[in-house]
Amino acid sequence: MLAESGRIGRVINALLNPARIEAMLETVIAVAVIAVGLRVALYLATIMLQRWLRPDDPRRDPEREVQIRTLAPLLGSALRYLFYFTAAVMILDRLGVNVAAILASAGIAGIAIGFGAQHLIRDIIAGFFLIFEGLIQVGDVVRVGEVTGTVERIHLRTTQVRQFSGELVTIPNGEIQRFGNMNRGFMRAIVQVGLAYEANLERAMAVMHQVSEAWAADHQDLALAPPEVHGIVEFGASEVQVRMVVMVKPMTQWEAERQLRVLLKAAFEVAGVEIALPRQAVYLR
Repeated sequence: MLAESGRIGRVINALLNPARIEAMLETVIAVAVIAVGLRVALYLATIMLQRWLRPDDPRRDPEREVQIRTLAPLLGSALRYLFYFTAAVMILDRLGVNVAAILASAGIAGIAIGFGAQHLIRDIIAGFFLIFEGLIQVGDVVRVGEVTGTVERIHLRTTQVRQFSGELVTIPNGEIQRFGNMNRGFMRAIVQVGLAYEANLERAMAVMHQVSEAWAADHQDLALAPPEVHGIVEFGASEVQVRMVVMVKPMTQWEAERQLRVLLKAAFEVAGVEIALPRQAVYLR
């Protein structure tokens, strides 16, 4: 009993040792200073990054704005990871942990972890290539597999695409291997209509020429080339498919197709061109 009381007394004396209390207080204060310094440094670095990306220039370049919206989240994430890692190393060193030994052993542990983090590394590397090669930017309309929508954010590991329905789809960058970008160069407004087999095809194609050329003349800011009427492109069960095409600026093809369909329907009604309806022939014996 006396021995147990003696051990407890020695422990209490050790804890109440002024030198030990002073060292603990110094450690707590140092950790608090590092934490506060991290927040301040991260705040100042974020402001400097924003000023570097957005200089006070009254002449705003739209392409530059797109690049800023693409790179800002990525560089912000990289800054946070860098500052957090530095602060963690400083705190561990202050707590008396042998940081050098941990970093040295990280090489061996990294090999083992790397086998389990292959997809993570693949996603990060793919994200860097997508951004710095300019293949995808924020605001682009892309098609990745069965997902089609507007790119809202590009992170180190994932890309977020907003579909027309409003659904936000998150795609790992490593899965973006083959995709379509509708914001590059030009697009084509494609209008394909089914005509009855009895319809006058020459008259129908002449009407399509007139409609498409009139639309292109009224929308010279959108049309990039003279319209084309390809004629019959397919024979269906009860119709022949006829197609016309207009090369337009990116992101305007859908509105152009809607306008051309409205104009074409009205022109077919005036010209007496019959649009195909589902039909079935029945023979009675």
